[in-house]
Amino acid sequence: MTENIPAVHTTSATEESAEYGLSQTGCRFRVFSSVFHLTKDWEQAQPPRNLYLHRPLLTAIEEAPPKGIVPLYLVFYKNNAPIGVAYCQVTTFNTEQSVQDMEGKGKKTGAKPSVSASVKNYFAKKFEYNLLTCGNLLFTGEHGFHFDSNKIGRADFMELLHEALDKTQLFCKERNIKTDGVFIKDLCDGHEETCKALKAKKYREFLFHPTMVLHLREEWQSYDDYLQAISSKYRVRAKKAAKKGAALQRVVFTKEQLEKNIDRLYELYRGVMDTAGFNMVVLHENYILKLKEHLGDKFRVTGYYLDGELIGYRTNISNFDELEAHFLGYDQSFNKEYQLYMNMLLDSLKQAIGQRAKHLVYARTAMEIKSSIGAEPHDLFCFIKANNRLHNKMMPFLLEYFRPDDNWVQRRPFKENKN
Repeated sequence: MTENIPAVHTTSATEESAEYGLSQTGCRFRVFSSVFHLTKDWEQAQPPRNLYLHRPLLTAIEEAPPKGIVPLYLVFYKNNAPIGVAYCQVTTFNTEQSVQDMEGKGKKTGAKPSVSASVKNYFAKKFEYNLLTCGNLLFTGEHGFHFDSNKIGRADFMELLHEALDKTQLFCKERNIKTDGVFIKDLCDGHEETCKALKAKKYREFLFHPTMVLHLREEWQSYDDYLQAISSKYRVRAKKAAKKGAALQRVVFTKEQLEKNIDRLYELYRGVMDTAGFNMVVLHENYILKLKEHLGDKFRVTGYYLDGELIGYRTNISNFDELEAHFLGYDQSFNKEYQLYMNMLLDSLKQAIGQRAKHLVYARTAMEIKSSIGAEPHDLFCFIKANNRLHNKMMPFLLEYFRPDDNWVQRRPFKENKN
């Protein structure tokens, strides 16, 4: 695709892009409304080892976006040299749609809704925000921006980013894209100065579930090496899951097989998504096809068949030395008998070991079962600022209402720290 990228950027504002000055000497940024309008400056400033800010993946999202997502792309300059990029998504955050209706679930099961569930549902009907999100709502992790640390420090870049996000709201307003505030998603731990600076700008900090990451050891040359590293209790569980899943046929899908099974794949995805407690986005039906088209072998879909019937699948993205467990789908009626979900987690681990990945990113949700395999929780910090001052003061209380339950026990399966 890169052969069609314009070589230089213009300075005039259009429907597709606009340029804004920044307060730091010699700094400016340009915002683009489409990945197809980006110049080669994006490639010059993108992270060398983070696929989530590279053009192919961003193109896949733009060609098959979640409903209501508006993408924006920011390129930063200092003394006319590109020094950083940021990826943003404007979306309507409607908690009535994002937080599943607990009362509705209670009616289906005959259970009486809890007081907290009733409170959540009441406030959900009142809370709808159009947010300019710096980050990617489809993935977990710090994938919203990158800067060249040889040209600018993190603290200075965060100042530029904060200023640029405010001005990007002007870009949105001029194009009738409503924004009620800014959401900076999934900053890694260890950047206290960044957190302090954002709080000084009236951003409100909050945490959702941690991301679960399994750090693979150098000595694991095979899955058997992993099994030897965990205690007997967890080794027995892993072998039991494998035995129950022995009847399942695994098939790595080609693009043609994905096209043939696309309706079933989406049906299985919705079956899992509709029972989740919290969803920021709903994936597009053709998203899986676009990922395969643009990422090729870096994106793998593995189907699980039982007696010729497709009952589940998992997706993985190879991001240099990381393997990410992306979205999945499965028929939950088969889960208990065949330990389908557990087998998917273990199969992702086998894949990670096989391709010599250093980290397996299991992302959020199902933290306890993921920790039983050896994944560890890593907090990711989010920051939100409402344009309305009163709403911004209320934000911490509102966010606490909608925070998913966090009742889980971290398991420690490795021999040196039994639990």
